[in-house]
Amino acid sequence: MAQNPLYPQAAPEPETRENALCFSGHRPERLPQGAVLAGLLDTLHYYICAAVEQGYTRFYTGLADGIDYYAADILFGLRVHDPRIRVIGIQPCRFGYDKFFHSRGYSVTHLRLMQENVDELIVLPGSAFDRGIFQRRNRALVDHSSAIIAVCSEGRSGSLQTYHYAQQQGLSFCRIFPELPDGQIPSPELWPVERCGI
Repeated sequence: MAQNPLYPQAAPEPETRENALCFSGHRPERLPQGAVLAGLLDTLHYYICAAVEQGYTRFYTGLADGIDYYAADILFGLRVHDPRIRVIGIQPCRFGYDKFFHSRGYSVTHLRLMQENVDELIVLPGSAFDRGIFQRRNRALVDHSSAIIAVCSEGRSGSLQTYHYAQQQGLSFCRIFPELPDGQIPSPELWPVERCGI
């Protein structure tokens, strides 16, 4: 997996839930576009950096397009300067995931970039078209973590279900709302969020 030759390998952090954080968030079709998306991603970057400053060094992504990809991409950049950061991907199934990505119009390039650059890839059994594989992946993300950063709207979605499951499990949380009620793009620290512990 990825390793930067310019920086010495840091001593690995103990693998506990206390320093682990996962992500949940919408796919590209449920995210804003243009300047609002740029502001949203600046806010995601802001809270990821805040989590690193609080001691989170292990980050779990579900290898989906949209927020999972954006969060992973931010972390790959931060890892260049902070080799304590480890990015762990949990792929929801062994068979057909790339075909599923393609069938939904998601970027297979994004999937490959995540698979090739994570520090560890956990592949769950099954096929992309088996019932319940994404819920199982989402629970695994939460069950490995002590905090979650979620980017999700109200309304039915796997991202919101994962966020609520994380709250039920007592995780620290930061939920970033993708909508801006007044249309004005605030700075990251003023973006609408609900959070506890991050």
